Amino acid sequence: MKTPLCVLLMAVFFTGYSQSTRKIVKDFDGDFEPDTVYIDSDADKLFCILSSNNYRETASLEIRSMNFGNTLVDTPNGFEFRNDYGRSGFINEFEYDPTSGQMQLVKIKRTDYDIDRYKYGKEVRHGSGKSSIDLKTHSYKGDFYDVYKDKLRKLPTINSTIKFPITYLETFSDAIYFEFEKKCLALYEQAKKETH
Repeated sequence: MKTPLCVLLMAVFFTGYSQSTRKIVKDFDGDFEPDTVYIDSDADKLFCILSSNNYRETASLEIRSMNFGNTLVDTPNGFEFRNDYGRSGFINEFEYDPTSGQMQLVKIKRTDYDIDRYKYGKEVRHGSGKSSIDLKTHSYKGDFYDVYKDKLRKLPTINSTIKFPITYLETFSDAIYFEFEKKCLALYEQAKKETH
């Protein structure tokens, strides 16, 4: 019995789609040779192969909170590793650092999902708070909603400075974004106190 053409095409589409989000092949290091980054959910790690590193495979530290829906996204200067965990989602952006010859974590973005979107409406349907840090400049920005006296309100934008050590793919784990989350929450709680 022959397999219908539409079934074959769907299989090819979904295979290609899963590969495109779990693995990226492109020139990260600027030598016009293909490099590779991929997620290994069995090892709970990111793996990277750079042509400028003689195609030696390097790996991140263990990412213990590796979620089922994790994905890679191509960016103009590198890639993003996106990982949702519980009531928070994290986007970790990497770029090639020519000085060290490694993929460097340059930005972390975080989304909170701790306010009931069904009760408080469209303002929080994509998350009740968003924050980001540029790890090169140490500049932090946070935009959060708060529920005060059973009413939703937007807190003033938080601009601050947070310093983290330089992190490369080989020294990356989810520990850095949980530390980032802790610092975000401290700033958020302070902003709430100042506006109550």
